[in-house]
Amino acid sequence: MLKIGILGGGNGAFITAADLSLRGFNVNICEVPKFEKNITLAKERQEIKLEIKGNPGLKGGIAKLNKVTTDIKEAIEDRDVIFAIVPAFAQKVFAEIGAEFFNPKQIVVLEPGNFGGSIEFAKILKAKGVKKLPILVESECMIYSGFKDDSGSVWVSGYKDGMKIAAYPGKFTDKALAVLKEIYPKLEKTNNILETGLSNINTVVHAPILALNAGWAEQPKVKFQFYWQGCTETVGRVVESIENERIEIGKAIGVDLTYSRDTLINWYGHQGAGGNNVAEVLRTNPAFKWDYAPNTMRHRFFMEDIPYGMIPMEEVGELVGVKTPIITGIIEIGSILANENFRATARDFEKLGLKGLNKEELLEKMYTGGKDAALFGE
Repeated sequence: MLKIGILGGGNGAFITAADLSLRGFNVNICEVPKFEKNITLAKERQEIKLEIKGNPGLKGGIAKLNKVTTDIKEAIEDRDVIFAIVPAFAQKVFAEIGAEFFNPKQIVVLEPGNFGGSIEFAKILKAKGVKKLPILVESECMIYSGFKDDSGSVWVSGYKDGMKIAAYPGKFTDKALAVLKEIYPKLEKTNNILETGLSNINTVVHAPILALNAGWAEQPKVKFQFYWQGCTETVGRVVESIENERIEIGKAIGVDLTYSRDTLINWYGHQGAGGNNVAEVLRTNPAFKWDYAPNTMRHRFFMEDIPYGMIPMEEVGELVGVKTPIITGIIEIGSILANENFRATARDFEKLGLKGLNKEELLEKMYTGGKDAALFGE
């Protein structure tokens, strides 16, 4: 079986490591030394306890891991597939500390890629002197939903059937998908990472729901279900407006985006998800029963989803002449609520080296790797 490496020590990394280990894969998990406390118990025991809530279709238990470590060299050097399951702002950290240990025979999956994660990853490896890069893959979202109990256990309530991925460069997607289906048989492909980047539902839903529930979220004694209670019919209209802007951007740039409602039902239909629009699915999906609102504005729902999702989406809209007043409005409101200049910290076109490209040039880069095409492939 494939040997798997997991980078990260958060919810998704723990669930992935535990589920894949329980399914028989040889799994290593690695956290950066600075955040070793995230894996203290798992490292001590060399195992993670996985609990099941609801009906995600997975099996829980005690997952024995091959290695739990803060040494990235020993975590990844002999791995076939590596999943980097960290917030977008942490992806570059693992690229920097692990650059010399990745090799071109590996597949590195950024789960999710958000917008342009693999381009940033490739730029860092190149800057570190890597001559041949691994195949880089972006998923449109994280495949599991759940939360850690402590540094040695985690629970899972949702599992996404039919999640989509694309490689960077896109010409390697079929090759990567053939391998990744050995791990997740129901994965589907998109044409390129522009499509996965514009398909991350978190970009559509997280920031508007948090912004419009900010007063309640900041109350220390108030605990409410983020989707079930936070995405009311009126809040849902804002979410739907952002969704409509996203779909128009896709049409204009020639990227075939799926409506978020349909994506959610495809992912969670096996758990009972349904509804007439994205907001209705969010506030009734059984998998979200245990998803509670954050009690701070400096949460990844703003700190990740605005600078690594909404701002690049807005830029694609500008490139193809699609107006995005609701997306822009949430960016500005979220910046005030989080007290953060997200436009300064965004992984935008300038930082990704995409500034000045027209639509055709952008699509070509996504498929071939552009000027860096020779870096990819053995």
